Amino acid sequence: MSAPTRSVALAVWGAMLATPVLFAGVTVAAAPPHGMRSPELAGMFLWISAAVVGLGVALSHLLPRRIRQHEHGSRDAVAFTRLVLAWALLEGAAMFPLVAELVTGDPLLYLLSAAAVAAQLSLFPSEARWKGFSVQPLPSGGPGQRIRP
Repeated sequence: MSAPTRSVALAVWGAMLATPVLFAGVTVAAAPPHGMRSPELAGMFLWISAAVVGLGVALSHLLPRRIRQHEHGSRDAVAFTRLVLAWALLEGAAMFPLVAELVTGDPLLYLLSAAAVAAQLSLFPSEARWKGFSVQPLPSGGPGQRIRP
């Protein structure tokens, strides 16, 4: 199987970016009546959502770099995997405040979701980012092998 290309990554990025944006539209269009909401939980959900978004943004920058190349893996596959991991973390971070908004009706939760979407926008798979998320070729011998001088 061939490694995913940057154009495939661009399509995946667009789809993963569209999910929270479209779901935000659903929360506006199909919001439950105010009698079915729990506004008394708004403060708690606001803090939890802020924590989820903050953690999602932090992890989207920390975890992808921990993915290493295997002996037979390609640089493009590593770049794609790292980027999809970062996008998925941010997509989940953007979705949680939207679900909380359905429960509480607190419009501030849209701002938290927008912050996660903005972080996902910042991870556009440009040529420079693609190269930055790929790894350098392994030294001869592969992982776990000693390199002799």
